[in-house]
Amino acid sequence: DPEKKALFASVTKRIDYSPKIGTELHGINLTQLTDQQSEELAAFIAERGVVFFRDQEDLDTKEHVKLGARWGPLHVHPLVPHNQDNPEVIVLDSRLSPPGRYNTNNSWHSDVSFEPAPSSFSILKFEEIPEAGGDTIWSNGYQLYDDLSQPIKTLLEGLTATHTSDIFRVFQANTGRKTFGKLNDSEHPVIRTNPVTGWKSVFTNSVFTREINGVSPTESKWILDYLNDLTSKRLDYQVRFSWKKHSVAIWDNRSTFHTGVPDFKPYYRRGLRVTVSGEVPFYDPNS
Repeated sequence: DPEKKALFASVTKRIDYSPKIGTELHGINLTQLTDQQSEELAAFIAERGVVFFRDQEDLDTKEHVKLGARWGPLHVHPLVPHNQDNPEVIVLDSRLSPPGRYNTNNSWHSDVSFEPAPSSFSILKFEEIPEAGGDTIWSNGYQLYDDLSQPIKTLLEGLTATHTSDIFRVFQANTGRKTFGKLNDSEHPVIRTNPVTGWKSVFTNSVFTREINGVSPTESKWILDYLNDLTSKRLDYQVRFSWKKHSVAIWDNRSTFHTGVPDFKPYYRRGLRVTVSGEVPFYDPNS
């Protein structure tokens, strides 16, 4: 249903943070979605990039896992600390930041893009929030692609990039931490088609994308630096979310990038994330 009538029948208030990315929905209890509402919400997230919810006290760890599993198999991170009883749940605790874990605050990325079939959706809930600071920012990969000139679009549509686990290999070598799975490297199209919307998005990021394939190192650096600059510096592509206790954000990693803002010292934050594994990225020239 393009109008998503089942989903919006329960919505009491919709707040669009910007015209093209980011919406906050009130009146939805994420533990009580019908199958139709769940399907429509997944489509809405793919369209809006990231969707926010407040007051989700009922979304405990069990319900968090159950929600993610509605949309696909859940990813088990090869290195980041897990909830002991639920390996699909990763713990993002600023008290464990280096040397306890690799910190992707202030680093624009799409979750686990180094996997052969990277994440479709991520679901993040913070249990503990700082008294000030600690926002998360998302950037719109659809809009980034749409605003490129046609010659640059044509160039990028013919390219692939290598995404790697290099940062985790370095971290593992420095700390000796055991892994929970293979640290993968994968080749993905630079422009990918979102299978839900059929829209094209840039799919490179500054954390996991090592190089553009088939071009010189200088050309690879130029392309990646240019795309990373657009991700991080174009404020009109971005939406910023201020967390409250029991707030939840769900985003589409196929067409957004995100970063935490590391501005909350001396305070701490602790959250739990479930990551849904998606499809092998593809580029459809007819999309």
